[in-house]
Amino acid sequence: MRALLLNQYYHPDLAPTAQLLTDLGGALAARGHQVTAIAGNRPYAAGRALPLRDEHEGVTIVRVPATAFGRGAPLLRLLDYGSFYAGAAARLAGARPDVVVALSTPPLLSTLGLLPRALGRSRLVLWVMDVYPQLAVALGLLRERAALTRALEAAARVMLGRADAIVALDEAMRDRLVAAGADPARVEVIDNWCDGDAIVPWHRSRPSPGDNPLRRELGLEREFVVSYSGNMGLGHDFDTLLAAMARLRDQAVHWLLIGDGPRRGQLAERARALGVTRVTFLPYRPRAELPVSLTAADASLVLLGAGLDGLLVPSKLYSALAAGLPVLYVGPPAGRAFTVTAEGAGLWAANGDGDTLAANVLRLRDEPALRAALGARGRALLDARFRRDLALERHHALLLRVVGAPC
Repeated sequence: MRALLLNQYYHPDLAPTAQLLTDLGGALAARGHQVTAIAGNRPYAAGRALPLRDEHEGVTIVRVPATAFGRGAPLLRLLDYGSFYAGAAARLAGARPDVVVALSTPPLLSTLGLLPRALGRSRLVLWVMDVYPQLAVALGLLRERAALTRALEAAARVMLGRADAIVALDEAMRDRLVAAGADPARVEVIDNWCDGDAIVPWHRSRPSPGDNPLRRELGLEREFVVSYSGNMGLGHDFDTLLAAMARLRDQAVHWLLIGDGPRRGQLAERARALGVTRVTFLPYRPRAELPVSLTAADASLVLLGAGLDGLLVPSKLYSALAAGLPVLYVGPPAGRAFTVTAEGAGLWAANGDGDTLAANVLRLRDEPALRAALGARGRALLDARFRRDLALERHHALLLRVVGAPC
């Protein structure tokens, strides 16, 4: 099978979609398939342009030149998207894969996957990370009845109608996609994952969380640490987090916030304005350091904005489960993060309820037995249902079905 993977980011990028697609590409290549990845040459975080041709784990990486004006201004971000669309379209025009696996970043990128399909040369699998344009409307970036929104909805319906298969990240996303025009028979739910072999609960082989090198480096050996690791974007409920941080500013709780995104600067400024001093901001960690950084806390935050269930799924949920940390979920009472929390892997607070989030933090701090039980339940859920090898095998089987090869 000749597979072409299409996404703005790929190895060695730190973006979650890059890491997930890199795992899939490596797994397909290891099974003897011919795999090519098309990505942009600009990294997700700031940095130098990446080489236009590369290879990793048997996957040929073709990167297209793209602008990097930044993610702070919507217009500049659209220009970055446009330059990548143009370069990727040129590469796809002459491609002859058996199947294109297209992700949904940038928005509606997967429409490019229709190019080789329209010429009868390949099948198209749409792997949805964010549901557009509904997500942009929910975030206030687009007006619901605007002409542009209607045009994007029409393009999304065409894409959903012509894709040979669609991967949704949970049942709530599947329902959103069906409501947007997808054929239910073509939508398959496959959860995202993290590397549960590399990321394991710190106590499995070490005597205490205080022995974690990152905690020692930051002088947090004796602190109760609550972490957030990943994109600090518009879809995450930092307002509720800030309310809880203000509520607990005089308590022995340290907040460790790792990552980047359009809300990081605002988050840091508001924390200072609220008098929150027990907080540390760190940039994204290289993937090789994730087994340390993701296990450096006592509890892990998973944040989702109100009404966004089914429009995106926070990938940090799976790393929290792998690390054996109790989940502090803030978001709507639906979607994978809520169901996992309800199954005994963490505690939930509704959007806007900073008091409950603060109470949940103090409860975990003061009840180590509960903290251990929730963390153990989370790791058990990951091992039983959300392991990387299980997800990759389901992706592989889906691709074989789509191209008509025997499973």
